[in-house]
Amino acid sequence: MEIDCKELKRQSRERMTLTDPKFWVVALAYLAMTVGLSWLISLIPLPNSQTIHLFFQLLLNLYTTVVHFGMCLWALWTWRQLDPGVNSLMQGFSVAGRVIVMELGIYLRVLGWYLVVAFTLAMPVFILLIAGAGAGLGMFTLFLFFAGLIATIIVLQLRYALAPYLLADRPDDGPTAPIRRSADLMRGWKWELFKLEFSFVGWELINLFLTLMVILFFLDRAGLSFPQIILDEMQYSKAMAVISSPPVLILSTLVTTPVFLWLTPYRETARAGFYDARLLAASDAADQPEMPPL
Repeated sequence: MEIDCKELKRQSRERMTLTDPKFWVVALAYLAMTVGLSWLISLIPLPNSQTIHLFFQLLLNLYTTVVHFGMCLWALWTWRQLDPGVNSLMQGFSVAGRVIVMELGIYLRVLGWYLVVAFTLAMPVFILLIAGAGAGLGMFTLFLFFAGLIATIIVLQLRYALAPYLLADRPDDGPTAPIRRSADLMRGWKWELFKLEFSFVGWELINLFLTLMVILFFLDRAGLSFPQIILDEMQYSKAMAVISSPPVLILSTLVTTPVFLWLTPYRETARAGFYDARLLAASDAADQPEMPPL
């Protein structure tokens, strides 16, 4: 079982460049609806109450979840060459309740399996520590433990990665059916999706490099350097204040925006292509709907 990632990405680039409005316009609207709105909310003077701040953060997270579902819908329509528009980002609000319940169900499943795996992996580590294992063996065991936890998170995320597209295709089936179907569709195909997702790591490294350049620039202007940050607790506090300051956050977002406008629709369209390819491998093409009913 294998999917040609290079061909899939080539078709994704080809189809996203044919959209009207252009893909970067949709990505810019998505950025404004998520990061931009978050900035605006941060400017609102709120009472100094942890409860109120948590409440607004929860609302923002739920809203962002629904908007991201709209981005998945745009990508699915783009892959199927159905000429989506910017308004596709708003289509998720017509099934907002189902989207939120689905994402909550995925979160609870991931958390539950993660805790089970973490407990299982922690037992031999605990036994070795109690038995007084050597420093080398202890460090190696801890490395395997944390590597196992990271691998668990990746596998679980891949397991439910197709759920949004399944919900977009058949929203009347409810929020839990896409979760089960995603698990079924991804059985034996997680490595293929992982290869596709990992192929975008170069773009993420570019974003990371640009962000680090902005941070280093502001730290240098503040008279701070990494040796000072590491060795002096007071300097570390000042550095963290600089890194989390509005100028750093705004400039780092601006310099990474060009990459974001290309990478986000590119990756989402490729993932939608993987979903359709998986459907073709699982059933006859005639059984697939022509267009999501949203």
